[in-house]
Amino acid sequence: MLWLLWHLFFSLQSQALTAEQVLKTAWQDETVLSQEQMRSTDSQNPLRNVEAFASVEREDRKREYEVGLKFQFRSWPEWKLGSSAETQKQIVKEASLAWALHERYVHLISFEITRQKKEALQKVLKLSDSYLKAQGLSLRAGRSTSKSFLGAQSDIYKLKRLESVVEQEHLAVVQKIKQWAPDWNEGIIADFDMVAVDDILDAVSSQKIHESSLSARLLQAEYKDLGKELEILRARENQWIKGMDVSQSRKDEEIGYKVGVSIQLPGLGADDLSRQKQNELVLKRALKLKEVTGSQDRLQSLRNHIQNLASLYKMSKAGFVMSQKSRGADTLTELENRMSSEQAQLDLLSQQQEILVLYVEYLLENERLSAEPARNFLSRTLKTVSL
Repeated sequence: MLWLLWHLFFSLQSQALTAEQVLKTAWQDETVLSQEQMRSTDSQNPLRNVEAFASVEREDRKREYEVGLKFQFRSWPEWKLGSSAETQKQIVKEASLAWALHERYVHLISFEITRQKKEALQKVLKLSDSYLKAQGLSLRAGRSTSKSFLGAQSDIYKLKRLESVVEQEHLAVVQKIKQWAPDWNEGIIADFDMVAVDDILDAVSSQKIHESSLSARLLQAEYKDLGKELEILRARENQWIKGMDVSQSRKDEEIGYKVGVSIQLPGLGADDLSRQKQNELVLKRALKLKEVTGSQDRLQSLRNHIQNLASLYKMSKAGFVMSQKSRGADTLTELENRMSSEQAQLDLLSQQQEILVLYVEYLLENERLSAEPARNFLSRTLKTVSL
């Protein structure tokens, strides 16, 4: 029996999952691993491609052959801009781990908040059932109206619908976490000391804001890359020397050499597909510039939003504490006060979830997640991810 309990204890311990273990899976995320497979596009080679060709002919025991190479040149802007064409890819590579961590942070928040909401809903549903029974007794005694009784019934139906929504959200989060940690037995997240709203407010107020957010940097890089692509397409239309052929031939014991140059005559042809692509790029650049302009104040906006929501949360929490101290004179009033208190707890949890998600987004945009990926920013004790 003792051996069985000992085995059960260690089995449960092995199935326990910590927030840090969930975050650790970010290093194995497909978006992170795919960055290692990306090939560089910043070659300084002036040649677009090189082809080899050979031909052999036989006639009356005589053999003729020709071998050679075909060179296709890049346009001058394409060659010149090659070294700076990696800007956007480099930013994406740096941010890929941060995005993977952001996704896991959001699901950890949702898991913990929905777990607490489920507990609060179970309490408020029990209280609502007791309140409905009390309303029924009061109705029979003539001390309340049928409107109050039907209102209590309606409240229970609303709470049950909310419970179903929260349960579905919780199950979806559990399934996602199981994809990252397949050995998890869908239990609890062990030692999850989630950061308090006051700590978030202090951290956001004290952190130095970058000059531009991660989104703004990426949008600016995309805008520049679109400009480079447009310049390259236009340069190809005006490119005079397109390629060169070099070959050696042998005929009747004579060896000959040949050099040919392919010249494009700009203005005589019309590549409609190229023109269409250029028009699309012009439109994309205009729209991208609008996005860049709209994202300039992203970090400051996030900070202000978090600070405002945190202030409202503190006010709501103060009201929640005061409501817990009030007591009713009779059973119905007492039940109403207790239900209001549990409803207020649910509202506080929703506010807390919104603040936590915004905080993680702020850390992403301020590039704290990419600067300190091994730090658990949701931990009140600043735990680290063991790699």
